Amino acid sequence: MRRALFGILLSLILAAGCIKIPTDEACCKMMPTPCLEYTTQTALEDNNFYEGDFPDGDWWEMFEDPQLSHLICTALSCNPTMQMVKARVEGAEAAAKIKKSHLFPTIGFSADLDWQYLGKNDFFRAFTPVVPGNISEYEIDLDFTYEFDFWSKNRNTYRAALGIAKAMEAERQNAILALSSSVAVVYFKLQANLQKLVVLKEERKILTKLFQLTQMRQNNALDDTSQRLDAEEQLFIINKNILMAKQKIELIKNMLNLLIGQGPDAYEEVEKLSSAPRFDFPLPTNISSNLLGRRPDLMAYIWRVESGAHLVGAAKAEFYPRVDLYGLAGLDSVFFSKLFRWESRTASLKPAIHLPIFTAGRLKANLREKQAEFDELIYAYNDAVLRAVKEVSDQVITLKITSEKLQVEERIVANKIQNRKIMALRYKNAVSNLLDLLETQDAVLQQEFMKIKFQYKRVLAAIQLIKALGGGYCTEEMPFD
Repeated sequence: MRRALFGILLSLILAAGCIKIPTDEACCKMMPTPCLEYTTQTALEDNNFYEGDFPDGDWWEMFEDPQLSHLICTALSCNPTMQMVKARVEGAEAAAKIKKSHLFPTIGFSADLDWQYLGKNDFFRAFTPVVPGNISEYEIDLDFTYEFDFWSKNRNTYRAALGIAKAMEAERQNAILALSSSVAVVYFKLQANLQKLVVLKEERKILTKLFQLTQMRQNNALDDTSQRLDAEEQLFIINKNILMAKQKIELIKNMLNLLIGQGPDAYEEVEKLSSAPRFDFPLPTNISSNLLGRRPDLMAYIWRVESGAHLVGAAKAEFYPRVDLYGLAGLDSVFFSKLFRWESRTASLKPAIHLPIFTAGRLKANLREKQAEFDELIYAYNDAVLRAVKEVSDQVITLKITSEKLQVEERIVANKIQNRKIMALRYKNAVSNLLDLLETQDAVLQQEFMKIKFQYKRVLAAIQLIKALGGGYCTEEMPFD
């Protein structure tokens, strides 16, 4: 009899192909990182780049600005978004541990007291009058449950959850990079506007002198009213620009306070730098081969792709039989005084096999859904790779061109300063008048204003390139090896 039962069960297992497993595989593949060799070599021919490595984790130290380092460290520890992302990662890790628990047996303990009152016409008392009306049954049990994971359904489910947790950790690192780079961008925008405000105030002094001079010339009948009005209009415009610059500085300070996790009225003194930081950018030559492991956003996509692959495996395992084992051992007695005696022992063992025979297409649809989601993740990864490579190339070009524009502006400023010196000598020797000298000084300040603009555009381009190169993120563990 036992052999016959075993044969039947074995036949059922072998015949589990009642529902045929679809054999469709993913039609898309993960693309390799496109080549950036030409972009890199072209940039290294420029004097603003030199051959180096990927950015360090504390990349902001390259600017040698203690204020910037303090603000970024404050933001990483106090920004609510970072705390929220950290909590999300912890939740994903806990969810993975829940899935992992399904790989192990479950053991539970229970202690029950079942009290019943049986009426005289109850089935038991009616036919067995000696049965008492009040019955108390005491039961203490240890139960055991285990699902044999022959087809790796639970292992795949756990690995999928673990992949999601790793993806969220990579996304947390990407959020750290985004926050630190945002703080740096806002900080240097603030520095640029502080320096622009100084230039505007210096320009106002010159325009004030220019207005006073035209007013005196009008009073002495040397100029007509239109020249005074033009000078006065320029003075009004510079005053308006100063007010707008002050407003912009206050708004940037509010944004900086938001990023570091403080309110608008928080006092965070930022001292004005004497000039924009000067630096040459280290550019790695092996960007294409290493960009994947250096970009946290790309690694997040990879972990999600791996998670999707495991979910496809778990969906395929649903087509196979599920084998469970349930056991129980304990003590059972209607007399509490006899509960802990050997003769009160009770036990049961219940192996079970569950076979999917007819599911109305649910299993096939579930598998197709997981395969479609897997394909979507691969396409999303491929798109992210293309965007990442484009971003690196764009920022290299932007930094290169901005550096060249800055060099041109510096030459123009040097020429303007030289012209101002010549005009000052001409005024000293009574060859030119004060009006010409003031106009020359104003032209120098206007060009200084443009130089400050390009100086900080170059710094911002460097920050964006650092972000495009991963900002110091590095992973040792690579899936799909």
